[in-house]
Amino acid sequence: MKKGLSFIIALIILFINVIPASAQEIPFTLESEAVILIEEETGKVLYEKNAYKRVYPASTTKILTALIAIEYLDPNEIIKVGNEVYSVPLDASKAGHNPGDEITLKDLLISLLLPSGNDSAVVIASEVARKTTGNENLDVNGSIAHFATIMNEKGKEFGLSNTNFVNPHGYHDDNHYSTAYDLATLTREAFKNPLFKEIIKMSTAEIGTEGNEKEQKLSFKNRNLLLDSKNKDSYYPFATGVKTGFTNEAGQCLVASAYKDGMSLIAVVLNNPTSDGRFNEAKALLEYGFQNFKFQNIVTEGETVTTVDVEKAAPKGPSQLELVAKTDYKGLLYKEDFSRVEKSVSLFDEVIIAPISKGQIIGKITFTLDGENLGDVELIAKYDIEKRTILDLIFSIKAIPYWCGGIGVVFILSLIISAIKKKKRRRRGLHFR
Repeated sequence: MKKGLSFIIALIILFINVIPASAQEIPFTLESEAVILIEEETGKVLYEKNAYKRVYPASTTKILTALIAIEYLDPNEIIKVGNEVYSVPLDASKAGHNPGDEITLKDLLISLLLPSGNDSAVVIASEVARKTTGNENLDVNGSIAHFATIMNEKGKEFGLSNTNFVNPHGYHDDNHYSTAYDLATLTREAFKNPLFKEIIKMSTAEIGTEGNEKEQKLSFKNRNLLLDSKNKDSYYPFATGVKTGFTNEAGQCLVASAYKDGMSLIAVVLNNPTSDGRFNEAKALLEYGFQNFKFQNIVTEGETVTTVDVEKAAPKGPSQLELVAKTDYKGLLYKEDFSRVEKSVSLFDEVIIAPISKGQIIGKITFTLDGENLGDVELIAKYDIEKRTILDLIFSIKAIPYWCGGIGVVFILSLIISAIKKKKRRRRGLHFR
């Protein structure tokens, strides 16, 4: 019951981040079973098709394998390849490592992510498992099982709510699955790591291994053809990564990323029927995102949003207060929707009373589109406003109009004259006595 409730809550949170339905139309057909397009910085979903459906991720799994390796091992650390490489199935992709080879972790990551080496994945899994368990004699099956436990723990930490991994490479297993949304979320997390970002944008690379009496050079070409400028059909000049995948059960898979005009997008296409199809659909999705969405400041830090009256303000200063935005609010929207964003201001107190300090939070401005809350920004005082004092009240008499003063003088004179007349009457009375 708890698991079911957690899953429902997770889905609600996911859909809060989806762009309004008006932006969901695309001008092309997608053959992939599951698809998602997100903006990297915010995680906003710009388009999705079956994005929360369980599918097989194939070698896109290696994104998480790389992240765990970077966390637990040093990039310059020398790792010795063992017999674990013999556990890799014959039909799986390999980088070409042999028992006894010695290789830095960085080069091992290159061989994991560019040629998609399953042998690289099991070497990493074995090294991490032995270090974290303290058991140098842990066999390959024990290493893979322990590494899978770490993978799933990390997955939960990253918010992968519908993912389960049983191996470090993605070779097919019915219990090894994920979703397009989870893979996009994982990639956002991976992009926080500079080494990962450096490697996944390489189109080619050469690494060196030592150990078997002589140094060996291995040359790799990235299987992500979006990065291959020589491949006119698949090349996408704005591409920045990230990982391909394929098994018979998973179909042709691709997690792709691109950067253009200050915006970074991630597209995931899973179970496409053809290799070319996955690249074409990823390009189409990325270009759709760049053509139709943009970041734009809806309000700028320090921008005056509204002016409010302030009670009990000192007479020498202002009695009205300008409220300014505490921070920028940059919206990511369908380009045509910016003009339709509605803004509403709310104050935290019904009456604003002096004194007020510059920077004091007074209220907020909220942005909505078609009834959906996009976000809000706190409004702060642009300047100080001092409180009125007793002396201010006394000296404020000077501000009374002159004609009021004249009336006062006449009134006082009339009182004096009246008093004099009364005094004279008293004297007359005494005289006649």
